[in-house]
Amino acid sequence: MTFQFRIFLFGLLFWSVTQEAVAQEDTTQVVLTDADWSKYAQIEVMTSKFMAEKTQELKDWISTKEGLGGGARYNQIKGAWGNAKKELAIAITDKERAAYQEALAFQKSMQQKVIDFQADLIRDEKLLGLKLFEEISKAIQDNPSLKEKLVQEVARLKKKKV
Repeated sequence: MTFQFRIFLFGLLFWSVTQEAVAQEDTTQVVLTDADWSKYAQIEVMTSKFMAEKTQELKDWISTKEGLGGGARYNQIKGAWGNAKKELAIAITDKERAAYQEALAFQKSMQQKVIDFQADLIRDEKLLGLKLFEEISKAIQDNPSLKEKLVQEVARLKKKKV
């Protein structure tokens, strides 16, 4: 037996073992229970509630922020922001520009709080856990019709809390 032939046989053997291991891994089916879906939906509900609280905080902050002129002016500035002609047309002052930039920074911090909140909930093994989150996310990705199951469970939980 030549050295090249031995290398070839070894490579062929290694390849076949690897293929068998991959095939076995692919056939593993995770069975998700209604309780699993409920846990995942609960995270969605809790995040939604937290986001609503942070949105209200932002609205309150905007309405009281000196230099913005309230929510209506904020929306006017928001609509023109980044377009020099529109900004000129609504005559944004330097004070308003600075206040709006503060509002954007505040909004970004609120968004980050929501992201961190949801990530903490997902990582909490008592609530959901990262493994279960990934399994359900993968199931939804592999079968988009399962998204409806999640939507229904979220609606059921929200209705139950009202």
